[in-house]
Amino acid sequence: MPQDSHRDQPSVPIPDKGTIERIIAQGDPEALVKWAEGIGQAIAHQVTSSQLRNVFGTARQIQLRWPNDPQAAYRDAVLLRPKLGYFARRERGRGMEDLRRILVPALEVMSQGKDLDERQKRFNHFVDFFEAIVAYHKAHGGN
Repeated sequence: MPQDSHRDQPSVPIPDKGTIERIIAQGDPEALVKWAEGIGQAIAHQVTSSQLRNVFGTARQIQLRWPNDPQAAYRDAVLLRPKLGYFARRERGRGMEDLRRILVPALEVMSQGKDLDERQKRFNHFVDFFEAIVAYHKAHGGN
């Protein structure tokens, strides 16, 4: 008897606000690695590598532009929130929606930095977190 493929997929762990604060605002590497592995493993067969690269590539471009034009980079970082909603809606399955439910609050914490320097530091933590999710996605068989 065929099994429901959604039931076989592990549920994606969604970090609470305090955990997101530790990862993004405080830069806690232990929390980052722990949560990124759980998330990457859970989405490994729900999200394709190309779907992740589309979003992660945008975040990486913003990170690289930040030192030269912090105001525009910050604006683009904030605009990642609606883009994540668009990607989640466009893709089939719940993996991208679950990823959106994790990354949008992380971007909101980034925006709460007191100035552009603090926001850049937090955005770098966001990119590190996202990069670790991508790495664990691949390590757990994501295609």
